[in-house]
Amino acid sequence: MTTHYQPKAEPDTDRLVVKFKDGVDSQEQAQILNEVADATAAVDTAEVSHETVEQAQVVDVQQMMTPDEQAQVVELLEEQPDVEYAEHDLIITTGQAAIPRNPPSDPYFASHQWNMRAIDAPGAWRYATGEGIIIGIADTGQTWHPELAAKTLPGYDFVSADQSRDGNGWDSNPNDEGDWGPQVPRSMWHGTHVAGIAAAATDNGSGVAGVAPNARIQHSRIMGVNGRAYTSDQAAGIAWSAGVPVPGAPANPTPAHVVNYSEGFYSATCPKVLQDAINAAHARNVPVVAAAGNFGANAVGTSPANCLGAIVVGATANGNVMTGYSNWGPMLDVLAPGGAIGSDVWSTVNTGAYTQAGPGYGPLNGTSMAAPHVSGIIAMMKERNPNLTVEQIRTILKDTGSNVNGYRFVNAPRAVSAVADTRGFPLIGAIGAYYYAHGAAATFGTPTRAEFPLRDGGAGQNFSRNFTIYWTARTGAYPVNFSGGIGARYRAGGYENGYGYPVFAETAITSGAMQKFALADGRRFAFYWTPRHHRTHVVWEAGAIGGRFTAAGGIARYGFPDTDEQAVPGGGAQQRFTTPSDAGTLFVWSPTTGTKTLVADGGIYWYWVNNGYTSSLGFPTTDEVSHPDGSVTVSFTKGAVVRWTAEGGVKRVR
Repeated sequence: MTTHYQPKAEPDTDRLVVKFKDGVDSQEQAQILNEVADATAAVDTAEVSHETVEQAQVVDVQQMMTPDEQAQVVELLEEQPDVEYAEHDLIITTGQAAIPRNPPSDPYFASHQWNMRAIDAPGAWRYATGEGIIIGIADTGQTWHPELAAKTLPGYDFVSADQSRDGNGWDSNPNDEGDWGPQVPRSMWHGTHVAGIAAAATDNGSGVAGVAPNARIQHSRIMGVNGRAYTSDQAAGIAWSAGVPVPGAPANPTPAHVVNYSEGFYSATCPKVLQDAINAAHARNVPVVAAAGNFGANAVGTSPANCLGAIVVGATANGNVMTGYSNWGPMLDVLAPGGAIGSDVWSTVNTGAYTQAGPGYGPLNGTSMAAPHVSGIIAMMKERNPNLTVEQIRTILKDTGSNVNGYRFVNAPRAVSAVADTRGFPLIGAIGAYYYAHGAAATFGTPTRAEFPLRDGGAGQNFSRNFTIYWTARTGAYPVNFSGGIGARYRAGGYENGYGYPVFAETAITSGAMQKFALADGRRFAFYWTPRHHRTHVVWEAGAIGGRFTAAGGIARYGFPDTDEQAVPGGGAQQRFTTPSDAGTLFVWSPTTGTKTLVADGGIYWYWVNNGYTSSLGFPTTDEVSHPDGSVTVSFTKGAVVRWTAEGGVKRVR
């Protein structure tokens, strides 16, 4: 027996999504919302709850609004000249685009995976396996499963508290709490099933095989009890998966290269907040793969299938025929196995009826199951060329597919082999993650050699745009740009042997750039470059001069270093710093005096230089001391006191 759950958006909602125009501050936003609330009986109060995707605001009206009331409030808001758009924040329920089936009595056999043979996934493994690629699973969340645990990266929970069984709203735990409810008699573990289709461990002697067996997965939990969720929460989860900044959530340290969104609900148009999330992912070359929906209707009336830019997937059953439940129409890009009664799609599940129990395997059918087949194929395509655009991917999937009911049914080996292999050398681990998260080839170029070992347990990898990304467990992964002044100085000083490893990427600062490096023994070096000097100088932050410079205000007070730290006769050292508006400051150090400062190019400094540096006067024991009469004095280790006045210049007074 198969039970069909009809995904829908509830008619009533207690939230709106409002995007104000640039420059409208929080006080003005509140005034607009208060005026609208005063102008209609539909709501008593309207307050910004939090910011969501692309600077849109989620507005809580603290009461459920009927569709007519929603339309009235949205119309009033969109009449405001400072509002870019307003829409109701739909509450989606039973949104999983899957048709669950009662637990079967038959044991699992490898022969059940007709779907893998239909797309010829094993044929694609000759070309790629998804190595180094992350598939985002925007779904009900994760459960522990031996097929998935080792490849699952930390994710995030975007389900609001009132839609979530855990009751605590957004947090760092994307655990699937079970989606059972009035419309879902037992939990489906939908996100676990989808993840297994895309990337379950393969060739391990048990369970199922995944389409992209070496890809990693990351769960963004966007469906809660009964599959319920606000569209703004779902949009936030999709954006976060793609590496788009989301207010209220930490930055995603391992953004996905493709996001699977197996969702479907009736909506005449794509909600704008959801469209913004897909647009933001698209701009980062991250495809959002969307289920076409299970209504047997034109997908133009179903979201996210009607969201422009998504790669929309309809479903087939065994024998390469389109299923009766699959949505259809011009929004569909491709077809993939979704299953039907008698030709179920088997994947990873949890055995709990309501809450989590143990790992297992089971069948689900739907366009939800079709979508992760395509996400897995895209992961293999992106392994061969991480810089593929969404539209290039869409075109390749269509061009390499075969005709089924007038649509293109995906062929994994043809799609993957159609991508020119730009890898040359593998990108793995923290270096690979940094590379993909910070622009990949567009920023660094392509790898020119494999990752290589370095001192202190570190590693590096070179790229064609003259970057090297370095990694150690102590510092993490960061690049050095050898086309710039900082990189040239790092090279001249012996790379990691002289200065250690970068602790962050080169950073633009006022009037220049800087980057810091650290050795395993804790010594840290700050490299400063400015076009005024056209060269890079180094400050040893752990040294006496660098320590005082840094503690006393750094470049904000003293400007950029004019020199490196230099030896001074007598066993000391000095370093000069200058701002564009002053003569500069000379830091002078000796073991007995510590670090003192003189005005660089000042009268006392030149008196010291012209009298043999330390041979005559020794080291300064004080900074330049200003006196009420306008004079300045400095004492030295050999007993001398040198005085400067505007009238008499510099004289030794003792």
